[in-house]
Amino acid sequence: MKNILLSSAAIVAFAGAAAADSHMGVTFSGTAELGYNDDDNPGFTGDNNQGFYSELEITIGLAAELDNGLTAAASIDFADLGDGSANNFFDGVENEYELSLTSETSGLYYGDTQFAAERMWVAAGDMEQDSFSEADGEEALRGELTYGMVEAQMSYVLANNDGTRVTDDLDQLSLGVSADFGNFNVVAAYQEETDEAPFFYDGTLPGEGDNGDFNRSEIFGVSVGTAFAGADVRLAYVTNETIDENSTGISVTYPFGPVTGTVYYVDESNGDANYGVTLAYVNGPIAVELDYDNDQGTNKTGLEGSYDVGNGLTVYAGYLTEDSTDDRYYVAGTYDLGSGAELLVSYAEDDSNVDEDEIGANEYQRGTTVQVTFEF
Repeated sequence: MKNILLSSAAIVAFAGAAAADSHMGVTFSGTAELGYNDDDNPGFTGDNNQGFYSELEITIGLAAELDNGLTAAASIDFADLGDGSANNFFDGVENEYELSLTSETSGLYYGDTQFAAERMWVAAGDMEQDSFSEADGEEALRGELTYGMVEAQMSYVLANNDGTRVTDDLDQLSLGVSADFGNFNVVAAYQEETDEAPFFYDGTLPGEGDNGDFNRSEIFGVSVGTAFAGADVRLAYVTNETIDENSTGISVTYPFGPVTGTVYYVDESNGDANYGVTLAYVNGPIAVELDYDNDQGTNKTGLEGSYDVGNGLTVYAGYLTEDSTDDRYYVAGTYDLGSGAELLVSYAEDDSNVDEDEIGANEYQRGTTVQVTFEF
């Protein structure tokens, strides 16, 4: 906590100095929300807000254009400020930061930044084996370079999201490359197997992280996309070398009138094939999406839509179902209060806790929710 306060003071002092330099820029932004939710089932995980809740997030950004054409930048994000008690305003504060040095064709990033394979990979449908590690508060070092129609990125992990340093300074090399050749786009992604002990990134003991989207495995994937006759087509192959399993998929997207249709099929070396179809309709104030997936033998169907009534009011509704679970559904409305403020009223049901308090595309909470959000 003392480090957070000292860092904040240093940034504010730096902001004053930066104001006197035309090459420097300092920005402040933030969001705040205050809401009430009547769901009181403590057995469910997820956000699971009960009664009144609030959240405040403040982001401070700094940038300097150097004389050699480089741009130095830094940002720090203070999230989850406040727990409803004025005496404990800083309890549970989460802070994320990123430092960068960039030019028009390259960049170096340090801190809370995405991994290279995660940023660059493009799948073809629901592929079981393309589970490249996804950053969630880890400390990482990432570099990127663009040359002509080729973009390449590389990253390493330095510490898990609990702040514990990796054993050998650098862990899990991650690579991503995207190149355009005429009408074709080729993407290749790779991550090596981590050298850290089991549960270092997703365990429950002190000093271990809690990122369930970190994958220990060695993974390699390549995908090729092109467009012809109005259709976008992508073919992809990915293999998990650690468990010796692979996925091969193809997806096709084609627009016809106000409807865009997407179909995919993925052959899996282990388990059933994955396949699905999505129809998205957008016409004036109306937007509707019908989605069907067969995920490893489990049928999943969703129908969601919205209608822009006008004068800042938009209404939403959705119905989702899958095998062996209770149906989920929601109705909601948002009203633009102006100047970055918005009112949300929603009601949602998910008795089987399939979506963990993030129901539908807009991730509504179970039960009745009334929430006001402000952007600054």
